Amino acid sequence: MKKLIYYILNLTFHRYESEILKLLKNEKKLVIFDVGCYRGVFTKKILHSVKKRKFKFYLFDINRNSKKYLSELLTSRNITYNEVALSNKNGMAEYNYNSFFEASGSSLSSLFKKDTKWTSSRKLILKILFQNVQDYVKYQVPTVTLDTFVKKKKIKSIEILKVDIEGSEYEFLQGAKGTLKKNKIKIILIEISDRKDTYKKKEKKIIDFLKKRKFTLLKKHPNLSVSLFSDLKSGDYLFINNNYLK
Repeated sequence: MKKLIYYILNLTFHRYESEILKLLKNEKKLVIFDVGCYRGVFTKKILHSVKKRKFKFYLFDINRNSKKYLSELLTSRNITYNEVALSNKNGMAEYNYNSFFEASGSSLSSLFKKDTKWTSSRKLILKILFQNVQDYVKYQVPTVTLDTFVKKKKIKSIEILKVDIEGSEYEFLQGAKGTLKKNKIKIILIEISDRKDTYKKKEKKIIDFLKKRKFTLLKKHPNLSVSLFSDLKSGDYLFINNNYLK
């Protein structure tokens, strides 16, 4: 049932995959980072549309169940899974795992966990649907910066960088400064999440951060399901490197 709810919720989100691939129509080879991949919905959508182009996917998640969910995708030699959190430092950090609905609110950030309205309303909905409801669980996970990972793997470019990490996106960007500075990234699709009363401030902070590094915001779209019965707000933002802006 929870898996079904997750896929139904995905239908409410704005899909950018086709638009992204149109922007990269002249690229013969695609390197894609799916950060916060969970069940690999974004990766599957891109795979469905890449046609005959060469590709390499790097998937990231720290949900201990994700590798099992991704088993079919991982049969491809061009798709690798990394059970590590991309953040602003190399080391260890505390992960907040949402055990009552792992698809949403699981993060290094405690943003969703601390929002009483969000947690209580989601638990109530699951109870109505006769689902087991538990609390958040904390455990330690390894962290690495994007800069460190890119250097270690000798990655020359990232055509698509998708980031969905439930509140810790600014910390992620802090760990990507070097890669951004070297113009290695072409397209960024990032979800921004925060409290409603501080959302505009965080949104501006991230847009200004990327603008300073020569990225232009093309589109944004709110994720209304996050705002419903909560004090939180979320949206997806599509950026393009100015060197590829036509």
